[in-house]
Amino acid sequence: MGGARSRGVRTVAGVMLAGLLAAACADGDVRPQAAATGTPPRTGELTWGTCPEPSEAEAQVWGAAEHRPAYARHAARLRCGTLTVPADWTAPQGRRLELAVAVLPSTGDGPAEPLALNPGGPGVSGRLMPIGIASGGARALLDRYDLVGLDVRGTGRSGPATCPAAESLDAGPQPAAPTHRTARAYWNRLARAHTTCAEADPAQLASLTTTNAAHDLDALRRALRAPRLHYYGVSWGTSLGATYRTLFPTHSGRTLLESVVSPDPDLRGLLDGVTRAREQRFEHFTAWLAARSDRYGLGTTADEVRTRLLALRERLTTRPLRTSDGTYGRVETDQYLDAEPADRAGAGAALSALARGRAPAGDGDGKPRTAAPPLVAPFAGTALLCSQVTHAASFAEQWSAYGERRTAYPVLGATRPMFPGSGEVPGTSTCAGLPAPERPPVEPGRADGPLLLVAHRDEVITPLPWARAMRARTGGSLLVVGDGEHGGMAGGGCAGRIVEFFAGAEGAAAEGGVCEP
Repeated sequence: MGGARSRGVRTVAGVMLAGLLAAACADGDVRPQAAATGTPPRTGELTWGTCPEPSEAEAQVWGAAEHRPAYARHAARLRCGTLTVPADWTAPQGRRLELAVAVLPSTGDGPAEPLALNPGGPGVSGRLMPIGIASGGARALLDRYDLVGLDVRGTGRSGPATCPAAESLDAGPQPAAPTHRTARAYWNRLARAHTTCAEADPAQLASLTTTNAAHDLDALRRALRAPRLHYYGVSWGTSLGATYRTLFPTHSGRTLLESVVSPDPDLRGLLDGVTRAREQRFEHFTAWLAARSDRYGLGTTADEVRTRLLALRERLTTRPLRTSDGTYGRVETDQYLDAEPADRAGAGAALSALARGRAPAGDGDGKPRTAAPPLVAPFAGTALLCSQVTHAASFAEQWSAYGERRTAYPVLGATRPMFPGSGEVPGTSTCAGLPAPERPPVEPGRADGPLLLVAHRDEVITPLPWARAMRARTGGSLLVVGDGEHGGMAGGGCAGRIVEFFAGAEGAAAEGGVCEP
């Protein structure tokens, strides 16, 4: 999802979205043809055209920097087009949208079916995701599938929805924990910005729902004359995939949902779940440090390490360490305490230095290097997410829930949860000022095609319990990847399990289990 991104999100392009291509049938070529010149496209029509030159960000995210020859080779084969859909699927004769589609045709000898890809966000441009997948560890998917990328409505080249007033809003320097007054002031500013943008084009905002996006996917399936849609979605893309399977169960093919979002739409419960996972990850970190006491000197038991680290944080909260390299206080300490498993060595070294009154050494100090994720349409992403959650409109409720998290999770409960529904100021929500959805989100259900849910054991953006909860609603198998990444499977050591699943291999790939990358 959005918010702070793990290294795995950045590696595989952050989060994933898509569409599909044609399946060959007995009556011959069923690939869609371009619309007649001069004829306005009809709803549901897919019109082929020239692929636009990718932006620098698109090229970097989808593999040009790491796999230049492979990227160039695949880009030369890409087919691009636009799909015309209704802005509101309950009023299909009304306003229309044009969605950007890109297809990377299969290199196999036999008939190819469409495999839709979605990088999540929500709000990430996924049009070029097929090139990213084809350049990485899951490249063998091209042997039997046409890989299809789609910029979801409101994102990328699909009529991007923007809200400059909200996107430029600066929360300002954050204290160790916000006060009710500062949090309320930020909420009010964000709500006013969102209200201004909503009033400028209420129909566009109302159209940005996960349900509409799922209908868009099925329109693409029909335009490509494909009897079923195979799908691989990550993070918010799992919500889109689960919604599609529920609404179109007989057209659902093989579906892999990685880093699964909870099927329960309550925002308070989502933020509680993320914070709980972070607190548990910290406890694992203290045990890890205790097992390496000779290296870090922070204690020989997990309890001893915990006590010392919390005392260190308290000291740096009241008396920050000021050095020529910068100031280290509560905010910096919390970043180290919240280290991902892959960053434990750097964070441990940084905490060890701070405990001795020294600044962490060099760039490898374990402090997260957070940059704004590229290819994200923030307002569209916010609208898509907020169309999926409940109990998000009231500041009083969000602030009350934040207070309860601080008590329940004393280590990290005061910090901003790593979930896009959380506002930049803890105790607020990115949904501030947005109208409540006109219709409730779709309750995830079961469908015909095989389903594999993938969770990363130690990740905190979409914690493992969410995948288990989704499986209880949708069925399918659960594969647990033994790392702390978010959406990094296609770029890691378990990419072969993706290929196995979509190849229809029985056994480990279909049954789930565990994969150690």
